[in-house]
This record gives sequence, C-alpha cells and structure tokens, in this order.
Amino acid sequence: MKYLEKKIALVAATLFSSLGSAQVYELTEQSFDNPEFKARFMASYVAESSTNPNITADEKGLFDEVVPLIGSNPDAAIERIEAGITSENSAAFDFILGNLYYQKGDIANAVRTYGQAVQKFPNYAQAYYNMGRAYVADSDYENALKGLQKSLEIQAADGAMYGLIGYCYLNMDQPSTALDAYKVAIMLAPESRDWKLGKLQSLIALERSEEAIGLLYEFIKAEPGNADWWKLQANQFLSTDEKDKAAANLTVVKDLGKADGATLALLGDLYVNEGLVEPAVESYTEAMEKGGARPSRIVEVVNSLIYMDQIPSAKTLLANLESSMGSDLSSDQEVEVLNVKARLAMQEDDTDGAASYLATLVKKDPLNGSALLSLSELEKTRGDLPKAEYYAESASKISGFAHQAYIALAQLNVGKRDYTSAAKYLREAQQIEHRDYVADYLLRVEQAALRM
Repeated sequence: MKYLEKKIALVAATLFSSLGSAQVYELTEQSFDNPEFKARFMASYVAESSTNPNITADEKGLFDEVVPLIGSNPDAAIERIEAGITSENSAAFDFILGNLYYQKGDIANAVRTYGQAVQKFPNYAQAYYNMGRAYVADSDYENALKGLQKSLEIQAADGAMYGLIGYCYLNMDQPSTALDAYKVAIMLAPESRDWKLGKLQSLIALERSEEAIGLLYEFIKAEPGNADWWKLQANQFLSTDEKDKAAANLTVVKDLGKADGATLALLGDLYVNEGLVEPAVESYTEAMEKGGARPSRIVEVVNSLIYMDQIPSAKTLLANLESSMGSDLSSDQEVEVLNVKARLAMQEDDTDGAASYLATLVKKDPLNGSALLSLSELEKTRGDLPKAEYYAESASKISGFAHQAYIALAQLNVGKRDYTSAAKYLREAQQIEHRDYVADYLLRVEQAALRM
C-alpha cells in the first residue's frame, strides 16, 4: 500500500505556503500600520542617551517648532528642516528628517539623511538602526545588515533589531545565521509573531523538521482555526515519515472547510497508503470536483487499487473521474482511461469487454504497444489465433515492445507446433536483448524442431 510514498513528498513540497519555499515571509509587525511599532518609532525622535547628539540652545527654537509638526503635518516639518539646517547643525535634525522621509516611504531620501546624521555623529546608534529599518523596507538586505550591525556595536539591541538581523540573513539565504538571530529576538520579544515566523522558516530551510513541528504546535495552539499551520505541520510530518500524523492534520483542514483540491488529493494519497480506501476515494472525488487532481494521477491510483484487489473502489473512482473531468480529458488521458477499463474488465474475467476497450484504444493510439500485446493475449485466450498473431506482429514494429512481441509470436507458433518459426522469433528477441530465460526457451524449441 506504500506505492505513493515518493510522490507524496514531491507533491507536499509544492503544496503549502511560502514558508516552505525560497520566498521569505512578509513582516507585519515592523510597519507603521502596527500601533506598537509606530509608538516605538515616534519615541526615537526624542530619545536621549550618550549615543544621540545634543541640540544646542540656538537650535532649540527650530526643534520646538518642528516637533509639533511631526505628527500633524510631516510635509511641513520636512520643508522647515530642509530650509533651516546646514552642514553645521546637529545630526539630530538629519535624523528627524530621515525619520520623516521613512514615514512617507521615501527610502532614498531617508537613507541619504540618515547617512548625513552618522557622518556628523559617528556614534549615532539610533540613526544606524533606523537606516537599517529603511533598507529592510526597500529589500536591500546587505546594506540593512550593515546599519543594524553598526548600531549593535554601539549600544545594546532590542528584540526588534535582532529580528531584523535574522530577517536580513534569511533573505540572503543564510538560514543558520538567521536562526541564531531569531532565537535572541524571541528571548527579548517573546510575543513577536514575526520573529517566530522567521525561526520557523529558518528551521524549515535547514530541514530541522522535528523542531519545526514543535514550533508549529505553538502556532496551532494560538490559532487553531488557521489551516495554514495545520498544513505546514503536515508537510513537516511527511518529512519525518509520520504519514499518519500528516493525514490527521489534513483531515482537520478538511473539517475546517479549508482544504483545496490539491490538499484533498494529497489526503487521498495518505489514506491509500494507510489502507483507508473508502476515505481515499471520497477525498480524491472532492479533489476532482475542486479541480485539484490531475487525471493521470487518478488513473495511477485506480491502477494501484486494482493491484490491491479493491475493484469496487477502483470502479467508483474511475466513474467519478469520467463524470467530473471526462469532458476535459486530453487524448493521452482518454487512452489511459481505456487502459484502466480494460484492466478492470480483465480482473472481472470480462474478456469481451476488455477486448472492446483495447480495440478502441488501439484505434485512438495505433502505436500503443502495451495495448496491442494485451489484445494479442486476449485473442489467444479467446482462441482467435490469427488475430492474436496480427496484434503481436503490429507490436513487434514498435520500438520498446519488439522484444516482448517476438516472444509472444514465438509462443503462438509453439501452440501451432511450428517450432521453426518460433525459434526464428526467439532469435529476433535475443538480438534485441539477451535474456537467459529466452535462451533456455530457444534451446527447448530448437530441440523440439529437430524431433519433428
């Protein structure tokens, strides 16, 4: 029942959200839409420490004039500072100007004025920090990292800085270093969803699935109705070969009403591998209704169900395929369906039905060597040897099927006691591909010919 195990991993690898791919998650807490971030950022305007420049008594008038405008009319604040400062003024004004540009989304001017601030005051930790933030917003992670690390050299960092450092490394495809930074960020800011997401994506990138599973339990506990967490954890369960747990997770997603077609198809695969045929057929059927199952994949499942001797389920699934997707099948897929119908007919000893399906298949695909050989075998069973020879001869002209076709022709001629012709066909087969069992068969046929 484990026929789909390799395919499951491949399907799951492309099934779930960007956290499992090369695309890095989007920051949600480090933006002006977040009131907490906005409050922290606004506080940086008036922060006082040994790592921030002073304002002279002469500059205080401009400062007092600008501060009220920061919240009420930032454009006016920009105009007033640009008009009122020179290269001799305190770096604090360049910093304020950088913040104002950053708030407007003008990253180029923001980093320019932050740069002016640190030129005037090289120990300006907050200016380096905000410069790093601005570069992150502009997806310039190398320069962002330089600013953040320079700030870290000057003063102790908060959780947000370590989180942004982790985010930069993750975007630079260095998940191991990113993970180290995220761990510190979470210690300093344990409630941050952004940094936990970063840790999760780093663990997934490093293929540390067991740790990712543990962290996903936290996300699931916090948001049990979020199907993405259940699906991501299912993917990690597949990585640790815990397919029963993966199936349980995807069943929850289905019960939440949030399973798309691809998820339902994967759930069907998992059910089949666990021997749960009826739930598998149900999931595959729903997957087809939602357009998430490829016909060729369903045909493969039907073939496997036939092999498992689950004939009623195989017939049900095939019927559901034809009813839900029959009009959308390509010519190649129609051929696959006919092949399966023939197999089902043969399983039920319906040789006439099987022959009919195979004959239709050969009309659609005259170079289908497998169907021609099956027809040859069927006609042999029904006693129509001329037809059996005709189909075998046709198969012998198709690359990839000639070896098997010559053996079939040899067997037909042995049945007619024409050992000379049988030996000729066996020699043809050996020229294509030498097989010991064919050599033994040829020897016996040649001996029989000598006795004639």
